[in-house]
Amino acid sequence: MSEDLFEDNSAQRARVMIVDDDDISASLLETLLEDEFETCTLPSGEACLDHIIRFAPDVVLLDIQMSGIDGYETCRRLRSLEEWSSPTEQPVVIFFSGHDTLEERLQAYESGGDDFIAKPPAPEEVLSKVRALVTLVAERKRMQSEKDSMQKMAMSFLTNLGESGVALQFLRSGLACTDMAELARLTIAALRDYGLDAHVQLGAPGRAKTFVPSGSAAPLEESVFEQVRKMERIFQFRRKIVINYPHVSILVNNFPIEDEDRCGRLRDHLAIIAEGCEASMLALLRDSEIQARTTLLQDTAAGVENAILSLREQYRALQAETRLSLHELNQFFAKELIYLGLSEIQEEQMLSMLSRGIEQTMTAFDRGLDFDSQLGGLLANIRAGKDSTS
Repeated sequence: MSEDLFEDNSAQRARVMIVDDDDISASLLETLLEDEFETCTLPSGEACLDHIIRFAPDVVLLDIQMSGIDGYETCRRLRSLEEWSSPTEQPVVIFFSGHDTLEERLQAYESGGDDFIAKPPAPEEVLSKVRALVTLVAERKRMQSEKDSMQKMAMSFLTNLGESGVALQFLRSGLACTDMAELARLTIAALRDYGLDAHVQLGAPGRAKTFVPSGSAAPLEESVFEQVRKMERIFQFRRKIVINYPHVSILVNNFPIEDEDRCGRLRDHLAIIAEGCEASMLALLRDSEIQARTTLLQDTAAGVENAILSLREQYRALQAETRLSLHELNQFFAKELIYLGLSEIQEEQMLSMLSRGIEQTMTAFDRGLDFDSQLGGLLANIRAGKDSTS
């Protein structure tokens, strides 16, 4: 047995290991198979187990009656080796024996064998069975490869689905945020679920606030943010990557550049989270602007209400004072006319003129009651508007 049989060969043919302590029988089998297959001949079960992993045969032709451990035990130990990474790596085993009995075939089957050839073997039978089992091995390996590929695709899909779920959950939660601190916390937590250490800056340039997982941002980090916000939408420097939007910058400190596939997925998820964060920031800014305008309108309404109340009270006070003054004036004239030396007719004329003037004045004030009613309606509208915005 030469060492080159154990060397790797890119154009390697299927491999057959012959295990037989009968040199003549083993030589005949090797001569029969060597033109079509890579062969390796070993004299015992112990030698078979020592070389099985290194030679990695597709088929093992295993004699049952041998010195040392027999073929049954050899096959059992072969099947239980821990070095096999998967069942498809194990070779198929063809037992051959000079005794072709049901008992031997059952023992061969129970020991882990795949086929049985009686001695002396017919060359055509040996070639036919080896070819068939080599094809079977190749088919098993192909199917296992396809299965592994499908499992890998399924795991990748499930992984991506789980990662996408983090982004979707962030989008749902981000829209419900009521302030920047909460939005930053959700963003940092979402990226932590991807295993990423991220810092976030929110707000317009020059008025932005930086949020970190714990504590306060260092001055150098603040200056880094100021610089990277001037860069393109996605900027990467070694393991650091920055995603920029007008009101959002996300800095990841530990981007897994060693895993190209994961990097590609994470870039997509980062973009989704950053864009969602930007949308949430715009919503917060709009809410803040609406709140500011509402507050201004409420303050203005309160000022107008106070002014109207004051004007209304002043008008009512003036109306009352005027009525009182006119009443007092009427009484004064009635008392003082006797001292003016007027005739009775003149006194009546003077009192009549005074009464008409008082009556006209009171009529004018009565018309002013409509003004008071209008002020009351305006106050009611202002108060209704305040209630609807509170």
